[in-house]
Amino acid sequence: MSWEACENNYQRTRHKELIEVLLKDIQENAIWVQFVAPDFRSGPTILLAIRSRELIFDLPRPWNAYLEQARVVYRDKSQILHFFRVRIIETDVEEKTVLTTKPKEIYRLQRRRFYRIGVPEPSKATFRFKDREFTTEILNISASGMAILADKDQRLPVGETIEDIELSLYLTAGKPFDQIRLAKGRVAREQPRNRGKRLYGIEFLIDNEKDRQPLLKYVLKREIETRKASRL
Repeated sequence: MSWEACENNYQRTRHKELIEVLLKDIQENAIWVQFVAPDFRSGPTILLAIRSRELIFDLPRPWNAYLEQARVVYRDKSQILHFFRVRIIETDVEEKTVLTTKPKEIYRLQRRRFYRIGVPEPSKATFRFKDREFTTEILNISASGMAILADKDQRLPVGETIEDIELSLYLTAGKPFDQIRLAKGRVAREQPRNRGKRLYGIEFLIDNEKDRQPLLKYVLKREIETRKASRL
């Protein structure tokens, strides 16, 4: 699993590849971070380098030369709050750098139970509603549901159940993911869109949590691909 639920609406990841991607996001996008400890908060600073076991930050002002441990707090480009814990290894006043340990887990504030992520074309959802087969575009997806865009003649009343769902998902436009099959879903919401099309929010009706694992796997791999693409 990429992210697991924690207390106080936080999620945590221990996935090594995802942690590397998140750290590179901070470094390559020069995202401001702060060191936070009891009775102390540093000025904003940036991550200069990522080593195999260590991180190097620009020396912030103000700074506590006796600081031993801290949380590194930041908001990503989507303004979602993240933090991770580090141990301070060395402060180099001459080089104006701070050397820390590398995190083994990263936390983020996420109010949804499951993280939702946009999907690329040509991702499609095929399903059956009242003996009629529908094929619709998928806009975004999580391990608990998806948003689809349907043509004006594909009406799905809120509260109704759809069945035999087949998800043809892509990690990038040219990189398909394994097809995912689910037994049922429920139409949770409906919104009009341009040119007579309608957006539908679909809640997946999953009885066995093992059936959710392919969705969690897709969301993780898609998030990694998305973050890699944002650095190009």
